Amino acid sequence: MSKIIFPQPLNYGDKAIILSPSGNTEPLYIDTAKSVLKSWGLQAETATYAYQKYGRFGGTREQRLSDLQSAMDDKEIKLIFCSRGGYGVVQLLENINYKRIRQYPKWLVGFSDITALHLAFLKKGFASLHAPMARHLTEDAEDEAGLYLKKVLFSGNINYNINSHPFNIKGNTEGRLFGGNLAVMCGLIGTPYFKIPPDGILFIEDIGEPAYKIDRMIWQLKLSGILKNISGLIVGRFADCEEDALMCETIYGIIKDMVSQYQFPVIFGFPVGHVKDNYPLIQGGNVRLSVNNDYVTIENTD
Repeated sequence: MSKIIFPQPLNYGDKAIILSPSGNTEPLYIDTAKSVLKSWGLQAETATYAYQKYGRFGGTREQRLSDLQSAMDDKEIKLIFCSRGGYGVVQLLENINYKRIRQYPKWLVGFSDITALHLAFLKKGFASLHAPMARHLTEDAEDEAGLYLKKVLFSGNINYNINSHPFNIKGNTEGRLFGGNLAVMCGLIGTPYFKIPPDGILFIEDIGEPAYKIDRMIWQLKLSGILKNISGLIVGRFADCEEDALMCETIYGIIKDMVSQYQFPVIFGFPVGHVKDNYPLIQGGNVRLSVNNDYVTIENTD
């Protein structure tokens, strides 16, 4: 993987655009997110098809690609803010052109299904931001995750210190963050849009998946060689994923059983995912990770 291209931290007056490359969302969420971005001092606008509804999607494939490509190509835009996840990004990947964004790097923000876009960006050598989207800013832009989002965008820095989890595996490591939604990521393994960065530190989260499917996806990470080629693991939140007594282990227990054979440090219960405390993480960002009995720290070193 070539040198990672990082967008510059945002400045007052920079141009931001909200678009819907995946599922559709409520207009209220887009409008409120736009107001929040403006309150941060940005020139915020909405893409042509941001409000579109086409089945479960935020517009037809052509409309969503048009909005995304236009935003990527516009040298004035410094922030691409995705309105929501859902499903649909994978339909766009093979037709995205990265020529202009290489000349004019910008932040891409989102999570959930936007994981597919983050991983495609990373494969092409671009950092991006796994972080809350429009609904979160509508419900509480001033909570910890919202404030961290603003801080990261305007400073480019992350520095987290949280209490340790009983399942954590102690250790210290340094490497590049990659990952996101587990199911979306697993759907890209073996495609041209997925690659483990050198000394990669994987982070995973998910929502609404049965325990047996999570077990299968963790096995996929092992059997595909991903787990043996990373330097650390951050296990986020698995929202609305029901425990299954027939699996004879909890979801976190399944993951711990799998990764305990490796030598890298592991964080369980990190605040990332489909939860209120969804802390921003820079895809492709180099971080130092430290895990001890009392707390864990994550700080970027780029």
